[in-house]
Amino acid sequence: MSERAIPVVMPQMGESLAEGTIVRWLKAPGDRVERDESLFEISTDKVDTDVPAPAAGVLKTILAAEGTTVHVGVAVALIEPDGGARADAPAASPTTTAAVAQDTGGHFKSSHAPQLVSFRRERGSAAPPAAASAARSTAGERAPVPQPVPANRSYSPAVLGAAQGGGIPLDRLMQMPGSGRGGRLTKRDVQRFVQLGGVAAVQSVQMRGAEAAERPREEVPPEYVYRPGPGDHLEPMSAVRRKIAHHMRWSVQISPHATAQAEADMNAIAALLDRTRDDFRARTGAALTYTVFAAAAAVRALRDFPVLNSSVVGDQIAFKPSVNLGVAVALPESDELIVPVVHRAEELTLTGLARALQDIATRARARQLRAEDVQGGTFTLTNPGVFGGITGTPILNQPQVGILGLGAVRKQPVVLDDAIAVRPMMALALTFDHRATDGMVAFRFLARVRELLEAPPDDWR
Repeated sequence: MSERAIPVVMPQMGESLAEGTIVRWLKAPGDRVERDESLFEISTDKVDTDVPAPAAGVLKTILAAEGTTVHVGVAVALIEPDGGARADAPAASPTTTAAVAQDTGGHFKSSHAPQLVSFRRERGSAAPPAAASAARSTAGERAPVPQPVPANRSYSPAVLGAAQGGGIPLDRLMQMPGSGRGGRLTKRDVQRFVQLGGVAAVQSVQMRGAEAAERPREEVPPEYVYRPGPGDHLEPMSAVRRKIAHHMRWSVQISPHATAQAEADMNAIAALLDRTRDDFRARTGAALTYTVFAAAAAVRALRDFPVLNSSVVGDQIAFKPSVNLGVAVALPESDELIVPVVHRAEELTLTGLARALQDIATRARARQLRAEDVQGGTFTLTNPGVFGGITGTPILNQPQVGILGLGAVRKQPVVLDDAIAVRPMMALALTFDHRATDGMVAFRFLARVRELLEAPPDDWR
């Protein structure tokens, strides 16, 4: 390798993200690239984006193939720069680790010093030649039996984030056995520890590791496994689809889901839209829609029912100080959704909320979201009504405990004062985590949302 070659590394797309999957290379070895020109596309747990070239020159070598998941800070390509100029690209080292510091509360924080780096190969993908010794395949892999807790252990950002979110202090973290290679503590070990309420999870990790040594990690009864037949066309899931599948599977395993449903008469909102929609757009540059009003109603109702704006931590409930509203947005030319977040939505007026919703939706469809745009959500709004859906049973976006689905607004016959009238009706479906609350609270929340939509407050008019 030329001494002048500049490494292109997997970028840090937010403090809680430790890895990204290379979806597609936009350049091939030998191609000319300009500084800040899009070089490859990545997908993380939170956002999809393009990664720019750190310098102008020629793409000499690709070190990580499409479909490979790579930790932050690892080199994925080399660029031969123009004129010997060096770019401000961080050097990659396969042995650096995340530093850990203890704060005054007995918990920990990452110093965001060098990140723990290694390669993880997706099922069916090719390992990068330069990192073959550090790569491991998930296909048919057997989980190792937990090893003794190593001294002077270090932790990846993913482990630190999971432990901090679960309220696990540093001294407890240091005592936990890991199921990773060499006794390394994994994010899944920490999540399991939190889910099982703490101490009992240590024994669970040990038992799980021992059981995994006897059987494949993903053991499914054979009668539930479909075997492709003649004429079947197999097509691999996209990176985003795989991540969605992973999240949804774990969500239903973690939380007992229940769904409460109600209907709202949208006649007053429809009249308000007819009267103010055009003037609102002219004044604010944003669209006024049913979704905007439903989002405003949900945010206001969460003030009265804060348990739906919380998360479950063991046998405790963590109430959030702000409503960070996630809103599902359909990506163009795909069957996938992304959920960007309006932070501190309770501080926004109706105009501010309309502008924020339009902004995140526009940037989501243009694939211009930043990592922070999809982090920190506390409650989610999904709108199958835009596709004609009447109602549904949404799946929780972990670790949230509530998600509100909006059906299509349809004119229906209803009984008003013993007479039949035609009204624009919208179905509301609230899925909630039954560990955090019960149906009584869920239906009272829906009643409050319905009240706000059927009798809009003065500041919405």
